[in-house]
Amino acid sequence: MESPEPAADSGTTVYLVAAVRLYRDGLALALRQAGGPQLAGAAAELYELETALAAARRPVLLLDVAAVAGPEALGPLLEAFPRVRVLMLGLSDVTAEILDWLEAGACGFVTRQRSVLDLVAAIEDVVRDELSCPPQLAGALMHRVAALAARRRHEWVGDLLSPREIEVVTLIGRGMSNKQIAAQLFITLATVKNHVHNILDKLNVTARGEAVAYLRTRHRLEPVPPQRPWMASRSATGDNSPVGVQT
Repeated sequence: MESPEPAADSGTTVYLVAAVRLYRDGLALALRQAGGPQLAGAAAELYELETALAAARRPVLLLDVAAVAGPEALGPLLEAFPRVRVLMLGLSDVTAEILDWLEAGACGFVTRQRSVLDLVAAIEDVVRDELSCPPQLAGALMHRVAALAARRRHEWVGDLLSPREIEVVTLIGRGMSNKQIAAQLFITLATVKNHVHNILDKLNVTARGEAVAYLRTRHRLEPVPPQRPWMASRSATGDNSPVGVQT
């Protein structure tokens, strides 16, 4: 590791990991000439900076994309050094690639065609917990956040309620009575009442309508799966009486 130089901001220290020595030296010189923050340390491998990153109060790591295997490398890094802010260097302009690194935990990025002044601005953004990006990337980020939120809502409901309870509360949302739900799902009325009681208890509400409103507002209800073939054949015969207890 090259000998450290004092950082421009006593609260923030900037480090660089890049495999090529010429790249490291050139970037340190360019930052100095541009009036940007001086590097507190630079290395070819991340492990060489572990001690410095652990001791730094507000570390910013400039990480050359060519120095790591891929976005999955950020997980262990951020777990070991939760205070570090990672700014990726050398990314392409492909939106999907940038999203992968941001989703993995990077706080900022500088693509291959950007200048040293752009890098200085990106470092300042990272220190302020901000991100400057083109409108196209901002739109893609919003879509990715919406998709992740929808998936988490689904996972939350799946973790809290059983598949049968989700079916029951969805049918409640369609205005069905307990008796109608029992006929629809081919379970006993007592079983439906038991499911309703469990749903209210798990969601900490007191009425069926409150359970539906809660899940519709915070966690989108999943549609009831189509009838299974054996259900359809039973309905066709006119025999809708419950058989056994299916929970």
